[in-house]
Amino acid sequence: MNTTPLASDLWEGIAGHFDSITQVLCEFIDNSLSNIESHSAAIRSIRLSFRQKKKCVIIQIEDAGSGISNLEPAMRVGDRTVRETPLNEHGFGLKHALASADPDNKTWKIYTRTKKEYEDATFRLLKAPYSYNQEPEELTSAKWPGEFNGSGTIIQFECSDIFFNTVQRGIQGKAGFQRCLEYIIEEIGYIYAGIIKDGKMTIEISAPEIPFAKTVQAVTPDWAGFYDPKQGQFNIDLGGGTIIVEYAFGEMKASNNYKKHYLRNMATSGAEVRINGRIMASNLFEVIWNIEPHPAYNHFLATFNLISGDRTALPRTRTSKNGIRSGDDKLEMLFEQIRKMHPTPERRLAGAISEDALVTELEKQKNTHIRSPQKKIQMWFPVFTKVGATVKADLYVFDGHDVVIYEAKKDKADVQDLYQLLMYWDGAVADGIKPTEGILIASDFSSGVAPVMNTINSRKDEAGNCYKFTLKHWTDEGVRYPEKQV
Repeated sequence: MNTTPLASDLWEGIAGHFDSITQVLCEFIDNSLSNIESHSAAIRSIRLSFRQKKKCVIIQIEDAGSGISNLEPAMRVGDRTVRETPLNEHGFGLKHALASADPDNKTWKIYTRTKKEYEDATFRLLKAPYSYNQEPEELTSAKWPGEFNGSGTIIQFECSDIFFNTVQRGIQGKAGFQRCLEYIIEEIGYIYAGIIKDGKMTIEISAPEIPFAKTVQAVTPDWAGFYDPKQGQFNIDLGGGTIIVEYAFGEMKASNNYKKHYLRNMATSGAEVRINGRIMASNLFEVIWNIEPHPAYNHFLATFNLISGDRTALPRTRTSKNGIRSGDDKLEMLFEQIRKMHPTPERRLAGAISEDALVTELEKQKNTHIRSPQKKIQMWFPVFTKVGATVKADLYVFDGHDVVIYEAKKDKADVQDLYQLLMYWDGAVADGIKPTEGILIASDFSSGVAPVMNTINSRKDEAGNCYKFTLKHWTDEGVRYPEKQV
């Protein structure tokens, strides 16, 4: 008895497994991240390019990983023999994503080359339609369609305008092509925030024909304060080995920068769970605390990042990675620990000291200690004024001789905060100001901040002067926060 399904029927059956174009893109990004991480690739970057055609969009995802040495298990549904990290949990994702993006099984292509193939000026091409006996073409004279030099993989496909526009669900109005790209950037920045903010990976989005090119920034909450037990981490064994859980319980501010995330509303409050920095589930209330989302909790956010390289130690995810499987024993153990730490979400606001209050105190300290009659100390100092694109630095301090610009974070600062400071510095230079020092001030700093700062400090600004960035804690500047550091 032969129970092997027809390849075309299988493709049709797994198409539509994803709800939006972003989920499809993230499946390909997951595979690239996993490969780059496990092979310690020198170029830790992924590039997504988009080209609009009549009634469809051509999308290409390129990495500079090791290439796919064996395409057979990669294209076999359910094959997990080539798993490299917890992002390759199921063995379904690549096929599901291709089928969802290209349900007609006509346009998808996979280009890949190993290091040896790159050196031999060859690469392999596997393309639609999907079948059980297809073999990749080995190409020698054709031009590699990507931008990276070296080994790597490219996924290319055409998706319909209708599927591409799924990225704007939940947002009023009808967005054009470029606005949809902005939404994709926000979605990817949210999903991979923990990876991006620590400087472990860069993801670039471009549409050369517009032209449009941006690097994805981490989408993170803007905390107003924290509830006990506030921020920290703990170790826990959920039944498969010890993992680290980073956590925060707090009140978030309503974001003015995002269209979909951290809006301080019923859709973006509650608890979110990440695995190694990648979002897996969000807006959790009932499954943890047995309460329904309610406007009274719109301010409340709890975040959990589960860290482990051992997939058997982590809760199981759905095959589409857009949630964690309910009823999983490991997940229930995690939720029980969360309830012990914080039995009920807070209806009241945290009432903790705000970031603005800390900057105000810092401004007061500078006014007290700087005696020069030429001094100028100003919060929300405008830069880029000469080009009519004003942004405001958190604090500007001129003591009669030196100019210091501050970017302030109440608690932990990450790499994107450093780039915010870089923008303030460049804006000041564009206005004819010569900064002497740029200070990123916070209570703590993520691991990627110092090395990125050192790289920036090795460069010069547009006026030909070296950047000089430093890291300081609030207490270094005489501001008593947090109290335990005093």
